[in-house]
Amino acid sequence: MSQSADDIKVDPRERVPEWTVPSSLFDSAGWLRAWEQVTVEPHLRRAYLTTTQDEVLPLYRTPNSPFWFGYEAQCEVVPLSDRPIVFAGSTYSMYTRRGPVPAELVRAAHDTGLSWLDGEGLLIAPNLTEEGVASWVAEVGEPVGRVLLDRTYHGELSGSFEDHLRGLPKKLRKDVERRIRRAGERGLTVRFLPGDQAVDLVAAALPLTVGTTDEHDWPPLYDEATLTALLGVPGSVLAVAEVDGDLVGAFFGFVQGTEAVFLCGGVDYLRLADLSSYVVLMYACVEWAYEQGLRHVEWGRDNYRFKERHGLTGTDLWALVYSPRPTPELADRLRHMDRVLRDYIERG
Repeated sequence: MSQSADDIKVDPRERVPEWTVPSSLFDSAGWLRAWEQVTVEPHLRRAYLTTTQDEVLPLYRTPNSPFWFGYEAQCEVVPLSDRPIVFAGSTYSMYTRRGPVPAELVRAAHDTGLSWLDGEGLLIAPNLTEEGVASWVAEVGEPVGRVLLDRTYHGELSGSFEDHLRGLPKKLRKDVERRIRRAGERGLTVRFLPGDQAVDLVAAALPLTVGTTDEHDWPPLYDEATLTALLGVPGSVLAVAEVDGDLVGAFFGFVQGTEAVFLCGGVDYLRLADLSSYVVLMYACVEWAYEQGLRHVEWGRDNYRFKERHGLTGTDLWALVYSPRPTPELADRLRHMDRVLRDYIERG
């Protein structure tokens, strides 16, 4: 039997709980506090739904989430709603597998989110795994539509970095080793800076980070204030690739327990062919993760076939869309959105 919303503690001050038992980086107290400071996804209202076991699910009412808007723009369904949207977890929080969602959190998020809409707009639960979808549907029923939003990739680490390289197909391993060696000969170096020591590099890293969003007319997903805020998350790190003092690549990472999550970043595409900076930076991050004793690395969305060739495992992420006033037109547009994104993922 499901629990009622009365079994959930909702902080009346809408502040992050002092302590949480996170299912991932993105519902940890440190991340949630930093996300309150971001400017790229403004919040009209927020609340933190918390179980008696200190599991938490944030609710955000926002007029604009660039990440969600990007999916809409790519599918040419802008806007699905001309009213603010309530998200059960930010669309940005997508790179760690979250698995099932406690029934009491689902019920509270559904009921509270719909109450915030006042009869207009959408409630969206983004970036759910298959288990998360099952949790929501079992507790509150089918949504107006479900969309295969994206596919995120991860790698498990065992043995040593040398073992990791030896585990690659021979042709790929030789190619990776050649690229690393050639980049070193051309002066590329990689270093890892704790978040509090990396703030001065944000301005230079931002163009690399947002440069990957031009395809499909996506809006910029980050700004300086947001990236600076995220470097305040406990365990944050900036991996930087440089040549003669010039920044040619940057990955924003976060360590939690034995896991590293690389959320965003990019490389200077004008120098990519010459330096193989993406491959070199990626494998430098893997080697660094081994040195830190980590056992799991999240690599995020996109570059699907590249990540599969390099042995990473994909996890499908779904969005469930609920509405106080479901219509056949909305259902049709969501089915179209699902078809477009599914095709992009399979071809990408």
